Amino acid sequence: MIRTLSLAAVIASMFSFPGASPAESAENFAKHAQQTIPIKTITSKKNQNSALLLKRRVKKLAGPYAALVRHAAKKAHISPVLVAAVVYVENGGNFQGSATRVSSAGAIGVMQLEPVTAWDVLRVNPWQAPSNIEGGARFLSMLIQRFDGNRRLALMAYNAGPTLIANGGRPAMAVRYANEVLQLTREVSL
Repeated sequence: MIRTLSLAAVIASMFSFPGASPAESAENFAKHAQQTIPIKTITSKKNQNSALLLKRRVKKLAGPYAALVRHAAKKAHISPVLVAAVVYVENGGNFQGSATRVSSAGAIGVMQLEPVTAWDVLRVNPWQAPSNIEGGARFLSMLIQRFDGNRRLALMAYNAGPTLIANGGRPAMAVRYANEVLQLTREVSL
């Protein structure tokens, strides 16, 4: 006769006391398995310092939008420093009125989203800073994926348009833009 045991019974038998039946072991295991054991997370000084440094870098680059940038970057799974650098360059470091700023090309808001991209592709309201930043971070993430992780090409595409860059175009303005953003990600003085 073949006897089957539940997974709990098998595990319990592995940790049972000598002389205890499988049923007793399973009961004992089940009783203890329902208990939660608090686990204290230990963070090293190095990790705390890195997190603080990252927060300062984002604050330096994104100014009053730092918290929104960190949140949007986390949702988009990209570097908050990269998103903050885009915010900085798009606004020339001047955040006064940037939420409603419109460029000569018609780009809107903190991350200077083209209206068609904002409304039709990203489905965000470019006139609201949180929505604009979230859309811009998501768009940048999409471009990084489209260009196989090449941040320089993704930034050129953010500036000049993905189709132009994908077709081999390298406008001087887009190259300067990408270089400026990447330079800021490397050397932000605190």
